Amino acid sequence: MENQAQNYRPAPARPNSFATASLILGVIGLLVSFTMTLLPAVFCAAMAIILGLLSRGEQKNMHSNALLGVITGGSALAINFALAVLSFYMVFSSPDMTAQYWDMINETYEQMTGMTLEEILDSYGGDL
Repeated sequence: MENQAQNYRPAPARPNSFATASLILGVIGLLVSFTMTLLPAVFCAAMAIILGLLSRGEQKNMHSNALLGVITGGSALAINFALAVLSFYMVFSSPDMTAQYWDMINETYEQMTGMTLEEILDSYGGDL
């Protein structure tokens, strides 16, 4: 009887649906973060982290799917943040790129309202 007790291993915990959803959303968030679309990547990554943490429940340890979901979700958030900072730096570090950006903004406002952003801000007493 003692020999059987020594060889007994508890069955590995089955992943719950939160852990599986966390892993899936984490991978999706990681893939979407490279497309330079901010909101879907942030949403998927945040939900992966939340569901991964919720999947733990009363247990001490996370299931491997939940842990991978939290890791991929965190990685997606970090990559998305780094790409956003890099994009912001690239646009506003060069005077030519900054001028192109503001020209694009003015064209968009002119198409939408018939007035450029500069004209709208001038009418309110503001300045760029």
